[in-house]
Amino acid sequence: MQEKWVFKSDSIKSAKDINTAVSCVFNEKMNELEIFLSLYTKLDGALAENIQLADPINSSEKHTGIICLSFDNIFYNACLNINETDLDKIKLTYEFKPEIGHLVLMGPDIPERETEDL
Repeated sequence: MQEKWVFKSDSIKSAKDINTAVSCVFNEKMNELEIFLSLYTKLDGALAENIQLADPINSSEKHTGIICLSFDNIFYNACLNINETDLDKIKLTYEFKPEIGHLVLMGPDIPERETEDL
């Protein structure tokens, strides 16, 4: 399973570089970013919140590269009275397309389990 999310915004269209585009996503599209990362954390029963850049973005390519995000894995379970937080990181591949105002983020490829014969 490899998830892909396209962030669309006029602010991304006017961004001069990837750092500005990521800041636009953090400011305007944080809810969408949390949903995107939660697609990976839901396998463990968690939600992704409090997303930040883990490392500075230094890409030799202007429009493609890798960013590393840190976030909190939030585990909620009212029945078992669980409310825990674990810090986690994820590396994402990006495609910055300022001419159309898109920032495409692609997560890691996680193989899905095959069905098991009994």
